[in-house]
Amino acid sequence: MLRGVRTSIVLPLAIAVVIGACGGTPASTPTGNANTPSSSAPSSAAASPASVASPGTEGSDLAVARIESIPSPCELADGLGFVWVTSYSRDEVDAIDPASNAVIRTFAVPQGPCGVAVGFRSLWVSGGSRTVSRVDPVSGKQQAAIPIPGEIYDVQVGPDAVWASDRSNGSLVRIDPATNTAIGTYRVGASADGFRIDDGAIWVASDRDSALIRLNPADGSVVATIAVGTKPNWVAIADEAVWVENTGDGTVSRIDPATNAVTGTFKVGRGPVYLAVDAGRLWVTNGLTRSVSVLDASSGAPIADIAFDTGVHGLAAAEGSIWVLDLHGPSFLGNLKGTTVWRLDPGRLRR
Repeated sequence: MLRGVRTSIVLPLAIAVVIGACGGTPASTPTGNANTPSSSAPSSAAASPASVASPGTEGSDLAVARIESIPSPCELADGLGFVWVTSYSRDEVDAIDPASNAVIRTFAVPQGPCGVAVGFRSLWVSGGSRTVSRVDPVSGKQQAAIPIPGEIYDVQVGPDAVWASDRSNGSLVRIDPATNTAIGTYRVGASADGFRIDDGAIWVASDRDSALIRLNPADGSVVATIAVGTKPNWVAIADEAVWVENTGDGTVSRIDPATNAVTGTFKVGRGPVYLAVDAGRLWVTNGLTRSVSVLDASSGAPIADIAFDTGVHGLAAAEGSIWVLDLHGPSFLGNLKGTTVWRLDPGRLRR
C-alpha cells in the first residue's frame, strides 16, 4: 500500500578537481584462453586519473541533488519515468521523480527488500523473505509473490521473462510474467550473484568460482566459464564489452563477448561493489575506499576518482545521471545505515 509521500533535500553541490595519483590504473592486459588468468605485469604507462573531492565539498559542482529521505537504500532501477530505490530497513520501495528529485511514491514490500527491476508494466522486488514480489507501480499493490529456494542476490528483466539469481544454490530462476510462476531453474556454479541480460546472453558473476559465467537464456545452458579476478559480484554491459567488478582484489575485468576472453584487468579502489556504464564511461563504487572510480569503457583508462566522506554502496546510470547510494558508514556491504541518494551529472566531470 501507499505509505505516503516524502520529500527530498536538493542541494546545489559539487566537486573540485585536483590532479593526483589514485585508483583506476590498469593492472594487466591478459591474453590467451578465456579461462586462464593473465600473468602480465602491472602497467605503469597509463595516465593518473583526476582526484575529485567529496560531493558535499563546498565549491564542487558534480553533485546536482542530494535526496535524504530513504533509509538504508539498497539498490536502484530506472523505468516508467522514475528512479526506483529499495529501502532495506523500512521494507519499502520509493520512486524518485527525476524532474524534481523528490520521492513521490512509497510502497510497502516484503521484509528486507534489495534487488529491484522494472518490466512488464511492473516492479519486481527481491527480499529477505526469499520471494520476488511483483508490484503495481501506480497503486503499490503486490500482484504476486514468487518463491525462490535460496538467498536472492539480484533480479533482472529480460525480453520474455524475469530472472532472479539464487546465490546459495548457485542457480538462476526464470519467472514467467504471464503466470507469475517460476518455470525453470538453471545451475550456474558454486554461487550466482549479480547478472545482466543482453543480446541473447546472460552474464552471471560467481564470486565463489571467481568467474563470469555466460548462459544461453533459451535453455539455461552454460556457454562459457571465464576466469576473472577474486570474488566477482556485479556485471555491466557496454557497447562492445562486458565488465565485472572483482571485490576481492580491487579490480574490474573487461570481457569481449565475441570471444569470451578477458581483454583487460584494471585497478580501481578497494572493495569494488557495483558498476554501471554510461556515455562511454565505466563507473564503479568502491566500498572500502569510499569512492567512485570512473574509467573509459573502451580502453579501461582511468578518468577520475570521486571521494565520498562516508561509505558508498549501490550505483546506477539513469535519466542522464549517475545515482549513488551513500551508506553513511565506513563498512563494506551490510552496513546500510544511510539515507542519502546522490545524483551526479557526468557531463560536469572534467579531467
